[in-house]
Amino acid sequence: MRPRRLLVVDDEAEVCALVAKALTRAGHEVLTAQSGEAALALLDVGPVDCLVVDKMLPGMHGGEVMSEARRRFPNLPVVLITGHPEPFSFGDERPDVILAKPFKSLAAIEEAVSQALASTTDDGSPVETLKERLTQVVAEMTPLRRKRE
Repeated sequence: MRPRRLLVVDDEAEVCALVAKALTRAGHEVLTAQSGEAALALLDVGPVDCLVVDKMLPGMHGGEVMSEARRRFPNLPVVLITGHPEPFSFGDERPDVILAKPFKSLAAIEEAVSQALASTTDDGSPVETLKERLTQVVAEMTPLRRKRE
């Protein structure tokens, strides 16, 4: 299995480095950016498997980064990092996982990304997962149907 390519976005260099280090140790390839604009420029270079973005960024906030990233890559899993417990209002756009700051542990960062990645298939499409499962069920049922006939 290839390493997952992650994009970590946080305006605090120390937080960005900490998250990147934890995820690199977990076997992921990690890109970092300290602004929404820089993150979107990295997405222009190529897709990522998961976006890990801080809610409060200067300029574009994390919700805007998430929305634009998903406009380009509709099924992109997103982990939203926040130290602000106020209600979230992103409309229909929702992150797959919300990770509170300060982090409980480095393992919490890894777990949040694992949960977000688990929300989609390797090709990023829940529809493909359903198609594969339907194909499996039909294949399993076909011999039973022939036996009954």
